[in-house]
Amino acid sequence: MTTDGIASVDEPLLRVEGLVKHYPIVSGAVRKKNTGALRAVDGVSFELRRGESLGLVGESGCGKSTLSQTLLRLVEPTAGHAYYRGRDIFAMSRKELKDFRRRVQIVFQDPFESLNPRMPVGRIIAEPWAIHPGIVPRSEQRKRAAELLEMVGLKPKHIDRYPEQFSGGQRQRIGVARAIALNPEIIICDEPVSALDVSVQAQVVNLLQDLQKELGLSYLFIAHDLAVVRHIADRVAVMYLGKMVEYGTESSIFERSRHPYTEALVSAVPVAKFERARRERILLVGEVPSPANPPSGCRFHTRCRYAESICQESEPELSARGVPGHEAACHLADVPANMSITNDSTAAS
Repeated sequence: MTTDGIASVDEPLLRVEGLVKHYPIVSGAVRKKNTGALRAVDGVSFELRRGESLGLVGESGCGKSTLSQTLLRLVEPTAGHAYYRGRDIFAMSRKELKDFRRRVQIVFQDPFESLNPRMPVGRIIAEPWAIHPGIVPRSEQRKRAAELLEMVGLKPKHIDRYPEQFSGGQRQRIGVARAIALNPEIIICDEPVSALDVSVQAQVVNLLQDLQKELGLSYLFIAHDLAVVRHIADRVAVMYLGKMVEYGTESSIFERSRHPYTEALVSAVPVAKFERARRERILLVGEVPSPANPPSGCRFHTRCRYAESICQESEPELSARGVPGHEAACHLADVPANMSITNDSTAAS
């Protein structure tokens, strides 16, 4: 970052450092008392560069959606920093924040809940222009909304229809049209296809890829389905119980995963029939611990088939461990190929 706070050429569009979001746990009907904290996001760092897609994956409840809401300051952080083009998001004034939200848009998970049922889709798409006047003149908004409908694969003549008259996949396309209406640089896709049928998921993901090429968009793509993430992501960040446990390129995460949790997730991705015989399916045992009372040491050790005593005693740091550009938070990640112990029947359980 330059001394005047403006991002340099090499500065990522979005840089997150040690982001923390804890929710206080309050007990008592009359005298309310803080009895602890739910550690939704607990020290997450990553970068997002122009034109790339970063996939953020993990089981439900690991903190992915909380992270996206915190980045947009829909909720305020507990600690940490996030920078958009070198400017601290959490120190922005109301005016700066409004401009930031124009540049960073979001596509929500549920297309049935994220669209106003009382508004026709033309007004839904045009609503951002009312919040950010001057981008599209009022006299041209209907025409531009029709163009955006066509851009996302819908018919412009349906501009006066209401959301209930569209299918789930079509509604999500409307959500995408609304997101690109302000010409953003970044779109946070918060599980945008998880509520859709598999065949429709592929169509929406292909649409997002086409728009990325056409408009030069960057995506923070949040999902729990690694098959979808592999199709769209350039790099992948894996979260578990509020922590980032692995971070690397799409190919390195899927072909050379170095954390046991990632290894299990990758093993569940559907593959062609002829590949199934040579792939071990890893089933995770036990329940995800409570983020209000996470395990000591490595948070994954209670479900890890390789766990040793050090895993209970010491929390591993996210580091490259000799593999540039690929980081893992695992005490065993230094073992060659991480899981040369995968087929070792004597491995610790």
